[in-house]
Amino acid sequence: MYGGRLQRIRFTYSGPDVEAILDRLPTAVIEKEKGNVYTLSAEVFGEGITMWLRSQGKNIHVLP
Repeated sequence: MYGGRLQRIRFTYSGPDVEAILDRLPTAVIEKEKGNVYTLSAEVFGEGITMWLRSQGKNIHVLP
């Protein structure tokens, strides 16, 4: 059972441990790394990811 439509998201992460993001989003892939800023993409089901991304504060910036 899935909680919505499949969507692809892209975002940058500048927090202390990118492994935490990779654990939370199993489909996440690091596209680019520059210093301590990572650009990631992932495929997720539903809109719940929006709330989770917002809860990460300034560590995550969603890309168009």
